[in-house]
Amino acid sequence: MENTNNYIPGVCNIGKEEIKKRRQSGIVGLILTILTYSLFVYFDVLKGFRFFTSIPAVISAIGFLQARMHFCVYYGLAEMFNFDSLGKSSKVENDEFVRKDKKKARSIIYISVLIGILVGLLAVIV
Repeated sequence: MENTNNYIPGVCNIGKEEIKKRRQSGIVGLILTILTYSLFVYFDVLKGFRFFTSIPAVISAIGFLQARMHFCVYYGLAEMFNFDSLGKSSKVENDEFVRKDKKKARSIIYISVLIGILVGLLAVIV
């Protein structure tokens, strides 16, 4: 997706600064995922508890997916968009646009949780 300057309902609701912020949260989540798993292994934590690696993995996935899709989950659910500087959002007024945005936001959440579960299961297995 190349367009980062225009709001497109259900497709793109954030601009470059917001995308950068989401990418950074994905990186932080990834670091926390690796650190969590590493600590569980180092301290020989029971394998079942290693599933908790899924929590930072969800954080990482949601950050990277939002950045990649140019779509903020919070803004989508809160009926907003932002292509201005950080913190300056605009309200989505059209009911059909709101419906599309909420659908997209939920799909990002579902995919992120699925990724987190898969990472958690992998942490238990390995």
